[in-house]
Amino acid sequence: MKLSLELLARFSPFNTLAYEYLSKVMEKATLKEYSKGTIIFKRGRELHESFYLVSGTVDLIDSQFTVTSISSSDELHKVPINTSALTKVSAVAKSEVVILSVEADFSDLVLAWSESGSSHEKEKADGDAEFESAEEGDWMSSLLQSPFFNKIPPGNIRQLFLRFKSQKVAANEIVIKEGERGEFFYVLEVGSAKVIDKQGNILAALRPGDYFGEEALVGDTTRNASVQMLTHGKLMCLEKSDFLTLLQEPVHRFITYEELQKSNEQKIAYQIIDVRLPLERRFQSVPHSRNIPLSQLRKHLPNLDLSQVYVVTDDAGRRADVAAQLLNQAGYETLILKDASLHQAATH
Repeated sequence: MKLSLELLARFSPFNTLAYEYLSKVMEKATLKEYSKGTIIFKRGRELHESFYLVSGTVDLIDSQFTVTSISSSDELHKVPINTSALTKVSAVAKSEVVILSVEADFSDLVLAWSESGSSHEKEKADGDAEFESAEEGDWMSSLLQSPFFNKIPPGNIRQLFLRFKSQKVAANEIVIKEGERGEFFYVLEVGSAKVIDKQGNILAALRPGDYFGEEALVGDTTRNASVQMLTHGKLMCLEKSDFLTLLQEPVHRFITYEELQKSNEQKIAYQIIDVRLPLERRFQSVPHSRNIPLSQLRKHLPNLDLSQVYVVTDDAGRRADVAAQLLNQAGYETLILKDASLHQAATH
């Protein structure tokens, strides 16, 4: 038996998804075979996957040793056999069985995107013909694959789409201008754009699914570059207050120096990052901290270790918030060290 879109669509809630969303769920799905008598999962275990019975019979055994048998011919097999992350029953293969396993958090995100995306269907029907429905799936798929958006709770993503406002933009239009105050977070839905500095140098190219404008919102500062459309297109715009609530707060986490010392005792790998300028930390800094000025952080991101936790010292003020945001967006586990100045020592 092979995994296919048709097989995936037999189960709920995947049978409600359009092709572009279903294909994304399939990337995080696998088929597993179990022989008769094999324990599929035990009661009280935390699972990060949803299990669907494709063929065979499974016994579900609760804490009172009551047995409920589920067969692939039953209607019940169309929903997961594990109903919560913390399993309430043990599952044992009563015969040779095939199980469809789907990464739970990822499929939940896809469902959130697909349900939220339906609110834009009328707008698309009324809009210009060049904005094809496939393009919406493309930009959503790109966001789904972003390490940062995988950290955002599905409930926040649903709210995100309710609060997004669509905006059409013309070719060569300046979306944000360097030096201006930041009031919106943007996602490019259709079209292409470029990020440029004051001299007109191209710093980055943007395509559907790319987002921009977050640094000025996190640091409450002015824009550090301009974004200009290369083609006509569409943007999804989110107000600053909504960005901070839905996208920054869930990943903005703190740690005290005492808690950090306990992490050291537990042999958790972490690295302390100081994003101040070298001159600022010339005489005092947090012991064992590594200096990466905020202006250089972006170029260092690809070379950092994903297995480590990065702790940004808060003595850099708003720059620490921006640094933590950049690290989170790149997929790194990130914390901010509270009251770092109280734990500084003389730099030798």
